[in-house]
Amino acid sequence: MPNGHGGYFRFGSALVLLIVLGTLYFYYLKSGSTSLAWAGYPFAAALGWRFAYGLHMWRAAEYGGAYTTNVAWTTAMMKYLAGSVAYALAAMAGWYGLT
Repeated sequence: MPNGHGGYFRFGSALVLLIVLGTLYFYYLKSGSTSLAWAGYPFAAALGWRFAYGLHMWRAAEYGGAYTTNVAWTTAMMKYLAGSVAYALAAMAGWYGLT
């Protein structure tokens, strides 16, 4: 693991959600079911949310935040909150463009 932080799994949950969306998209193309298209939106939103966590909160939250200053924690949290909304909307827009 790089730097002893478990960095290989930083975006693991986002990768799993991307695989789920890819599977949904495959079945959507195969069947053309609109319910599969609608089912992808919560997964797309979750993908954006988990990507934001891996990008902005990963370092601040490691070891339960014990080694993170209050200023760094607050900064990371604000970036995470803003990023999670922006990335979730972007992922849902991408899903809309595909379906």
